[in-house]
Amino acid sequence: MKARTTGWLLAPVPLVIGGLVGLGFVLAGDERMLRISTALPAVAVGIGAVLSCLVALPLIVVTARDRARRRREAAVAQAVDDGVLREREQHRRFLARLDHELKNPVMAIRAQAAAVEPTPEWRTVDAQAAKLSTLVRDLRKLAELESRPLELEQIDLEELVRESVQAIGQQHPDAASRFQVVATTVPWPVPKVRGDLDLLSLALDNVLGNAAKYSAQGAIEVRLREQQGAAVIEVADNGRGIPAEDLPQVFDELARAGNARDVPGSGIGLTLVATVLRRHGGDVDVRSVADAGTLVTLRIPAAPGV
Repeated sequence: MKARTTGWLLAPVPLVIGGLVGLGFVLAGDERMLRISTALPAVAVGIGAVLSCLVALPLIVVTARDRARRRREAAVAQAVDDGVLREREQHRRFLARLDHELKNPVMAIRAQAAAVEPTPEWRTVDAQAAKLSTLVRDLRKLAELESRPLELEQIDLEELVRESVQAIGQQHPDAASRFQVVATTVPWPVPKVRGDLDLLSLALDNVLGNAAKYSAQGAIEVRLREQQGAAVIEVADNGRGIPAEDLPQVFDELARAGNARDVPGSGIGLTLVATVLRRHGGDVDVRSVADAGTLVTLRIPAAPGV
C-alpha cells in the first residue's frame, strides 16, 4: 500500500519538470521551433504502435491484477488448509491422550466390580464402566482413523454391502429379515471403488447398525447406484428418525439425538463414518424426520478407469 501511494506521488514529477523547463524558455524569450520530418509509412506504423499500446495497456493492468488476486486467494486457501490440518492433528493428539488417561481407570473399575459381590449397585457400576470402556475404544478408533495410512484396493461395493448386511443380521437377529439390498445394473452397474476395505466396512457397519437399532419394524432398504462418477449407497428405514433440532449436530462427536437416549451408543458412530468417507474423497449426508424414518447417503468416488 505504501509503495502504491509513493508511485502515485512520483507519477506527475516528469510533467512538472517539463512544465518548468518550458516556462523557462518562454520567460527567456526563446521562440525557436523544432521541426521533425518523417516518412508517411513510419507515421502510420507509429500511430498503429501507439494505438496498440493504448489498447494493450488496460489488458496488461487487468491481467496483472488478476494474477495478483489469484496469488492472494491461493495464499489464503493454503493458510486455511494448513490451519485445518493443524487442527485435525491437535484433535487427534487430544483423543489419543484422552484414550490413554481413561483406559487404565476404566479397567480398574471393571476389575473391582467383577471381584466383589454382584449387588445391584455394583452391577450398575460395571454397566457404566463398560459404557465408558466402549466410548474410550471408539475414541481410540477415531484418533487412529485421522492418521492411519489407507490400504487401498479395488472394492466391489455390492459384495461388501451384502457381507455387511449379513453380519449386522447376525448381531441383530430381529432385523435380519427386514434388510433389502437393491443394486442397479441398468444402464450400467455400480462402479468399483478404490479404498480401504476395513475402513469402508467400519463405516457401513455403523450405518446399517443404526438402522437396525433405531427401527423396530418395517423394511430397511439398502440401495446401490452410480451417480456422476461416484458409487452411492443409500440406507433407508422407517424408524424413530431424528428430531429436526438435532440434525445439524449428527456428525459431532458424542452427539446423540434427544429421542435416542434409551438405546446404547457412544455418539461416535456417524463421526467415524464421516471421517472414513472424507479420507476416501467422498461424503455422507443424513436426511431424517422424527417418527417417520432416516435416509443416510454415502458417496464414494469410482476407481480410476472404471
